[in-house]
Amino acid sequence: MFEIKDLQQLIKIADCGTISRAAEELYISQPALSRSMQKLESELGVELFARAKNKVELNENGKFFVQAARRIVEECEGAVQRVRDFDRERNTFTIGSCAPAPLWKLGRELGTAIGDRRVSTSTNGVEELISGLRAGAYKMIIVNRPVEEEGIVCREYCRERLWLTLPAEHRLASKKTVTFADIDGITMLLYGGIGVWHAVSERLAHTRFIVQNSFEDFDDLVRQSSFPSFTTDLTCIPSRMAGRVVVPIEDDGAEQVFYVCTKEEYKNLLPEGKGRE
Repeated sequence: MFEIKDLQQLIKIADCGTISRAAEELYISQPALSRSMQKLESELGVELFARAKNKVELNENGKFFVQAARRIVEECEGAVQRVRDFDRERNTFTIGSCAPAPLWKLGRELGTAIGDRRVSTSTNGVEELISGLRAGAYKMIIVNRPVEEEGIVCREYCRERLWLTLPAEHRLASKKTVTFADIDGITMLLYGGIGVWHAVSERLAHTRFIVQNSFEDFDDLVRQSSFPSFTTDLTCIPSRMAGRVVVPIEDDGAEQVFYVCTKEEYKNLLPEGKGRE
């Protein structure tokens, strides 16, 4: 029986208009392409080409079969993509979060519990995460409010407190705590992927933010510059804070409570916590 490549070659001849031009684009010899088409005709039991002394072109059978060949090739290519997507979905554990630090924490804690499946993580808005969990786009999500829906298991996961990190010589460095009013008006570095924490930056109308969308670039600038920046009790690594001090922010909105949610089939993978089932 003919192979997909035979149909692809036939389609190329139809698109190019001649066997010689099609052979050039397929990087094969013209005699080899002609033999391939003769083999296809033999397997089909019909002639696809009208052959004259110095001219070979598709006959009515050939033109008709090209249309069928296009549909067959498109369906085969679609099937290949679908099975790859199916394999990726089956072997990938997708986690979404509305903030980065709880996502990093959960990824570490899941560890070997998910076996040899690939882990795919992303941040998104709360409503997009919940609808994605319903639709199966996410296996597990982290949001900053409980989700009470049938079929979804939700547990309080962690709390994250916002801190300010700044050089030891900064005027705010001597304070034991700071408020958003203290911060409003200074120039700060800001990681662009902070998710729901962006609500804090929107409160600081007089603060100029230097935004870095790459966390690696942001981290390098924090350690090498004199600009203040936000950190949290989930992300602060003392060994990377040489020459800087960390001051807690005591104000409304400086703490978030996060919940981890999943469907019943992955309930056993949830970290221990207060349950909403």
